[in-house]
Amino acid sequence: MQRPIFKPVGSHVEELDTPALVVDLEALGRNVESMHSSFRDGAVKLRPCVESHRCPAIAHVQLAAGGTVGGVSAATVGQAEVFASNGITDLLVASMVVTPSKIGRLCALARRAKVSVAADNAGNVRSLSEAAASQKVTLHVLINVDSGRGWSGVQPGRAAVDLASQVARAPGLHLAGLMTHDAEGEAGPGEDDSSLERLLDARRELERNGLEVETASAGGGRGHVPANVEGVTEVRAGSYALSDLRHRNRFEPAARVLGSVSSLPEPGVIITDTGRKAIGNDTGEPSVDNIPGAKLRSLSAEHGIIDVGGPVSTALGAPVWYTPWDIGACVNLYDYMYGVRNDRLDVVLEVQARGRYR
Repeated sequence: MQRPIFKPVGSHVEELDTPALVVDLEALGRNVESMHSSFRDGAVKLRPCVESHRCPAIAHVQLAAGGTVGGVSAATVGQAEVFASNGITDLLVASMVVTPSKIGRLCALARRAKVSVAADNAGNVRSLSEAAASQKVTLHVLINVDSGRGWSGVQPGRAAVDLASQVARAPGLHLAGLMTHDAEGEAGPGEDDSSLERLLDARRELERNGLEVETASAGGGRGHVPANVEGVTEVRAGSYALSDLRHRNRFEPAARVLGSVSSLPEPGVIITDTGRKAIGNDTGEPSVDNIPGAKLRSLSAEHGIIDVGGPVSTALGAPVWYTPWDIGACVNLYDYMYGVRNDRLDVVLEVQARGRYR
């Protein structure tokens, strides 16, 4: 657990100790409003994904904005446990839970919240059923339909019908419906989205065989699924809240990393105190936002090397602002985010689900 050096509320943002993950609360609010306004008046509702920010306080902002199913989607049982402990009572674990210890925790969680979980395997369904029945709880199961993009899931025809029928008969389980999961950043707006068609095909097959589909859950982080697709009941999306370089064409990057100049070793070169362990660059490099002509050369574990292509007009200790490529990878490096308004510290947000991979 990191020990933050707290500054008083009202401190200027550039007085924070660095590296620091800073959230512009006004931009966060605009992103949430932009997304949720599309879902308030239609039949399709939003289920915010929390794995990108891992912060219960932000989840409550999302749920309060309206247009949602009243619950959130988590990637792991550990994440779901954290959000349940912070007042969220409708939780979807949008991945398969297969080990006995995790299934036991899932059943324990079902004693204090409505818990849904994905399934794509008959053996897993049996394990979920045996555990839920023995613990006298109900687990809501969504059949995970293969998106056609190299992820998990059953095929939308006979295989989906057979697995759904098994869930419908299984003690301790309730057949909640269907879901599909796309890779982050795959199809964009207006592009072919075969995964959505596969979800709707599976729904038609289940209903043709007398199986009720209460929930047809689409998404998985992209947030590009329209809010008016007939047959879809909910859209899972989450990166929109904080956004990042990948999503900057649709939403504002509300979260950035503040670093400091730590060395000026030669003309045209700046070293910062902000490396991979503070930004994360597993899937893409961050941008440098406040230094004209800056080009990030590389990130080491603890430092960044920036080329500016000319004389350096900065000083030791000067602020350097980065926008991460992948906000989820970045947030997971921090225990706290600093919420600011008009460049003044307003609140410290705890990233309570950081590292909850199990």
